[in-house]
Parts: sequence; structure tokens; C-alpha cells
Amino acid sequence: MDLDAMPYRIFVTVAEELSFTRASEALNISQPALSARIREFERRLGFALFSRTSRRVELTPEGRLFLGNARRMVSEASWATQAAREIRDNDLRIGAPLYTLHIAKRRELIDRLIVEHPDIRLRIFDKSHARNYADLLRKEIDLALLVEPSDVNAAEMDAVSEVDWPDGLERLKMGEKRLALQIPAEHPWSETDAVPMEDLKNQRIAVINRILGAPLSAALTRALSELGAELVRPPEGHAVAVERYGRLTRIPAVTLGWFDALQTGSSKDVVVRQIKGLNFRTTLSLVRLQGEQRPAAALVWEMAKGPRAGRRAIEDRRPATAASEA
Repeated sequence: MDLDAMPYRIFVTVAEELSFTRASEALNISQPALSARIREFERRLGFALFSRTSRRVELTPEGRLFLGNARRMVSEASWATQAAREIRDNDLRIGAPLYTLHIAKRRELIDRLIVEHPDIRLRIFDKSHARNYADLLRKEIDLALLVEPSDVNAAEMDAVSEVDWPDGLERLKMGEKRLALQIPAEHPWSETDAVPMEDLKNQRIAVINRILGAPLSAALTRALSELGAELVRPPEGHAVAVERYGRLTRIPAVTLGWFDALQTGSSKDVVVRQIKGLNFRTTLSLVRLQGEQRPAAALVWEMAKGPRAGRRAIEDRRPATAASEA
């Protein structure tokens, strides 16, 4: 397999430079060798790619039509080469949406991995929940760090597709938080220890959108709607923006309790209160595809179980001689 797609790469370079001399310099190939490769490629294709004169090089009509296909071949070959290198070098690919940067447990795990295992090539991808699930199923990532409903059965699953909550995935619970409300300090609810469920009827509550996944959004919407709350959808629906919106508009807002960056506002400005009798919880999950795992992914799974499990995993990764000397 030609992972470099060299004939296509040569053709694209000449087409962009419109000069065999400049193309040979860019590719670090002698000009006679480059010309020979182009002639052989044209023979295999069955049509000329360039019209040549002593002064200029131009694409033929056939060459112009073929150029887009050749560029795609070069791009796909680059992706295939990258994928092969990642497999060979045991790269670790983790899906972690940008919002997880505000979660202390996520930062601790990734920071520890970077410091204790600099030999692992780590790549982190910021994608939606549905894309993370799809990438896990396609084995394009090894692990995903996501906030999910603790009880997926609480969601309106008829509103959630297989894409939003696919089968075949395994989850490790890294922590759990109970839903609460961020309440303006001047609001009557701020004087209570917990907000009675019946008080939510006809009350405006700012809520998150599906950026944290359809199952979580569906479950949360159902829970609050059944209590009669009037759900407010802020312009930005992620958890950080929802709490900020609540502070700006002075209305109660949903808080999931994960995002420590939200505590940077004035503590006198708002208070946090749980809803009495509503035990809606979310989980920080480390998610993987069921079945055999690559060594680096298996290591992180053990690390996520806690320091003691992580140390055992580190020992297991050491060569036998190193372990015996330790």
C-alpha cells in the first residue's frame, strides 16, 4: 500500500507550482526523476496531465478534471499514514469536550497521565457527546470523558436515538453530583435550606441544552417539566453559560455541581440550593468500547479507579527487569 500516494502527490505539486523545477525542489526529487514519474503516471491513467512547452507547463483539460480527485487521494493517504503511526506508537486518543476542563477530576486524571507517562502520545479531541459515542464505536478514539445522567432510564428514551445512547459501551463512574439550583441572593428561595418541589410550579428556571448530550437534556427537562417549572433556554446552553445567564438575569438556574469555574463569581451574589425530594444525579463517566483495549487505554482506565489501582497499572507496564530492581 502506497501510504504516501506519491504519484498523486507529485502530480498535485506540479499542478500547483506549474513548474517541474520548483516541484522537484519542493519534493526533493531530481527533475529527470520527477518527469519520469509523471510520464509513468500518465501512461497508467491513459491521458496526459500536462501540456509542456519550453517556456511553460499547463494542465490539460483532463488534468484539471483529475486534480480534485488527486488532492483527495493525497489527503486520505496522509490520514492513513497518521492512523498507522498512532497504532504503531500506541497513541492514546481521548474524547473530552471542552467543558470538562472545568471539572477537577478530569484535570487531575489528564494532568497525572501527562506527568507520569510522558512516553504516551496523548491526543484529546473536543467533540459533542454523539460524536464521541460514534468515534468510540468506530475505534477512532480509545476513551471518552463525559457528564451523563446517572440513571439513563430517567430520560425520555423515545426522544433519544441510538446515536445519542448506543449499545456496546462500558462506563467507569469517576464521581456523581446531585442537581441543584443557583439562586440569586435576593430571591426568597435563598433563605431556605432546600427548595420544595411544589415551589417550582410556574417558576422560571434557566436550563442547559443538549450540549451535554441528549439523554441528560431529556432527563433534566422531563424532571423539571413534571414539577411545573417554566424552562428558560439561554442563548448559550452549556452549563457554564447557563449559570452566568442566571446571574445576569437574576433568575434561578440549573447547576450540575461539576464546574468549579462557576465558583469564580461573587459568593455573595448567588447561593446554591438543592430541590427537596428531587434526587436527580449526574455522573462523570470514563467511557470505552467493550472488549480488548490497547495498553495505554487500559492503563488510564485503571488510573481512573483511584491512586492505588493506578499504581498497580504502572507496575504492570514496567519491563520485568525494571520491576525486579524497584
